Amino acid sequence: MRDELKTKIAESIKESQYDAVVVFGADNVQYVSGACLHYPPTFPDRYMAVFWAKGEEPICIVPPEWESSFLHMAWVSKTKTYTEKPGSPTGVAEAVANLARNTVRRTGKIGVDAERTALNLYRRLEVALEDFTLEPCDGWLRELRVKKTPEELKLLETVASMTDHAIAGQAHHVLVKQAATEMSNTENVRVHAIERGLDEVGHHAVAQVTTGSNTGKFWPGAPMYGIGFDRVPQHREFMRLELVATLNGYWSNGARMLTMGEPTEEQKAAYQGLVAVREVALQHMKPGARCRDVYTAVKQAADEKGIQLVSNLVIGAGVGVTNYEPPYISGADETELQPGMVVVLSPVVEAPGGELLMGEDTVFITEEGAKVVGWFKDWREPFICNYTY
Repeated sequence: MRDELKTKIAESIKESQYDAVVVFGADNVQYVSGACLHYPPTFPDRYMAVFWAKGEEPICIVPPEWESSFLHMAWVSKTKTYTEKPGSPTGVAEAVANLARNTVRRTGKIGVDAERTALNLYRRLEVALEDFTLEPCDGWLRELRVKKTPEELKLLETVASMTDHAIAGQAHHVLVKQAATEMSNTENVRVHAIERGLDEVGHHAVAQVTTGSNTGKFWPGAPMYGIGFDRVPQHREFMRLELVATLNGYWSNGARMLTMGEPTEEQKAAYQGLVAVREVALQHMKPGARCRDVYTAVKQAADEKGIQLVSNLVIGAGVGVTNYEPPYISGADETELQPGMVVVLSPVVEAPGGELLMGEDTVFITEEGAKVVGWFKDWREPFICNYTY
């Protein structure tokens, strides 16, 4: 994958308006270097950047103690270390300026991912690069990242499949009563992910299992990444199993529903509402369709069918070196879908009892339309646990 991506990025820089680009966002650094390091976001006052001049090899600017880890994981083979001390001329901004002076013509244009660069750092860059023209390159990066290469698609399909398999594996454990409480089920989802080779390290990696009335809550705001903790699922309740995981730096989001015992007619109808909105979305996710129009079509269909779609949320978002990125299937995103884009479709439907039903599916946009990847089972029906707790 590294040769494919490196060639793509190098050619894009060559064709761009920039004489060089420098990126600081941890996900952008990973994308243009191949180095998946989980710890940089933990140190917001330490900076790592990749400087890439047109026609030159990329160079990573990195704190000395991070250099060996970076080189071990990256396909970028050149580094420049720096120290950040008061009055030191070798800080990260000066390191960028030194590279620019050696590779870019004076007054040359340097693109910076300004939306991901701390304001104080950007101001230091403006001073250090006063002989050059500094411009945001966030739009260029977005267009570069939003369409995946064939090797990226292969990896994203693999991580989606492993995620779905991990969730289904824990659903089987619920069936044979090898976990009781929500928290034990949550931890077992994480174990199943790790057993399949997924990485559960990083700011976004998390598992969550909720049951009954707790499925009416979203886990992101929960204390200690858990809801309910010791709650044991009851007969004829929904269970929601969620997992966010990564493989070689590429992410997946998964969510599936299980019923404790044969579903009631109300549960069947609510779950089929979730299936219906997914099908409407897939029908409209074609090359050339605008994300906003897909969202509108789904919302309109839900209203017509009496499905309680939670409509103040996006119903899909891109995935790649982050688990949540453009494009967004929302009423505000004008992006036209194109082959090579990847979206995690994630509508949320409210059941009559207030439970929130979720199904997260990785979808590739192809020349023919939308293609769902990674299913371990046919999720047009929920996983049914006939064991009575």
